[in-house]
Amino acid sequence: MIADYLSSFVAALGVVNFAALIFVAAIGLPHGAFDAAIAIHLGYARRMTSFVGFLIIYTLMAVVVVMVWLSFPALSLIMFLIISMLHFGIGDARAQSGRMRYVQAIAHGGILVVGISLFHRAETDQIYGYLVGDTSLVWAAINGLTVVVAGCVVICIWHAIKRGKGLNGLGEMAGLLLLYYLLPPLLGFAVYFCLVHSARHLATVWHALSRRFNRRRLAIHATGFTLASWLAGALVIGYSADILGLEAAIMRTVFIGLAALTVPHMLLVDGVFRRREKR
Repeated sequence: MIADYLSSFVAALGVVNFAALIFVAAIGLPHGAFDAAIAIHLGYARRMTSFVGFLIIYTLMAVVVVMVWLSFPALSLIMFLIISMLHFGIGDARAQSGRMRYVQAIAHGGILVVGISLFHRAETDQIYGYLVGDTSLVWAAINGLTVVVAGCVVICIWHAIKRGKGLNGLGEMAGLLLLYYLLPPLLGFAVYFCLVHSARHLATVWHALSRRFNRRRLAIHATGFTLASWLAGALVIGYSADILGLEAAIMRTVFIGLAALTVPHMLLVDGVFRRREKR
């Protein structure tokens, strides 16, 4: 039966897109599964009631994101692209503080969003169509973001040349832009999400948490939340495939699911964890 399901997925998505989504689910998704351990590290589990409260709030935020997306899909996708751009970019920025950190964040995270979208407009439009239906508002937003991102890239280049700092960051941006140009959109996203963003996040979190938890306990935390996410995703795909079609069901489940998890994850990691670790 599992083989039949896999064959159906491959037939619906194609081998490259199927492999990309498998990478996102199997490698990228677990990087957020350490959020429970981060919450314990931050002191949100001194009492069982506090930890249960954290889990309830985390889950409710994810549910609210899904409900808002289903009600306002185009606006939700635009907001998801913006917060993803900021979340990814903050992890990639080389400056540790000040305005330049945010300029670098927009430049680094923005080339992922606008680069993939503009380099592969037809394929990306099809994916966006699965998520929102009419994509005209989404493209209008992407065109606006392109101007902002381009301006931030120019500032990063000027700053690197003037100060002699940030040249490695420019090289990384150039390499990633070439990657986004050469690879299909889902594969380009998967390579960045899994091998750049998730790898950096895991290295940072593992270094901080391993001072308090042993590796076995961290692995148990991550495995439990990863399996729960996979199970929830499989149930949603199974339920919605007959209504939307298998390809649309997979795309909507993966990306709306990512949006639902990104909001509480970003608030926890960027809003609290990174600030605490800088002290």
